[in-house]
Amino acid sequence: MSYWHQMYRRPTRAERLEVENGEARFESLMAKKLSERDRKFAESLKKQFEEKNTLTAKQIECVEKMEQRYSPASVLKREQWAQSYKAQHRETALIVARYYRTTQYFRDLATKILLEEDFIPTERQFEAMTKNKYAKKAIVAATEPPAYPAGSLCRIRASASLNIPVIFRDQFALVMENHPEGLYASSTLLVNGEKVRLEDRCLKAAKAGPRKKKKVT
Repeated sequence: MSYWHQMYRRPTRAERLEVENGEARFESLMAKKLSERDRKFAESLKKQFEEKNTLTAKQIECVEKMEQRYSPASVLKREQWAQSYKAQHRETALIVARYYRTTQYFRDLATKILLEEDFIPTERQFEAMTKNKYAKKAIVAATEPPAYPAGSLCRIRASASLNIPVIFRDQFALVMENHPEGLYASSTLLVNGEKVRLEDRCLKAAKAGPRKKKKVT
């Protein structure tokens, strides 16, 4: 065998197998309320089955997965999830979707949740998007009351690690507006006549520093 044939062997054709009760199974499957994507795929598999009366092991596995996906028990479970999502989970999904819309993760899913009112993510999609540590931070930021409500006084921290502009560090500020969104809630502040928006973790209570004791002479 030549070097070329050793390195670039032709892939072997997948073995084709008989499909038990194939005609009846496809008839039953096509009668169900399939999604547009699943219906096209099922029609393609059905056509191959009708032409050769066989399918590959992988294709048979796909048929079995669709049968399971559209079984009465699976359909009922999805219906129950849809009701639960609308009643209990949609607001949480919207909060997290607003955060992920600004990132490179879950962007397509987040866009659908925000723009398509009737869209319902699968339970698996919802769990993946809302149960990770970043989503939990976004939920806390959006649902917990602000540490410094609008109209209150606070003090900006002096820490350089928080990337606070130098001119605002350790300054007193008046909270003008709260922004409960993103991983960390933020606020618009009035500092020495100038407005600035900072994350709430950059703020602390507006307490005056300790008084220096006068030296007794």
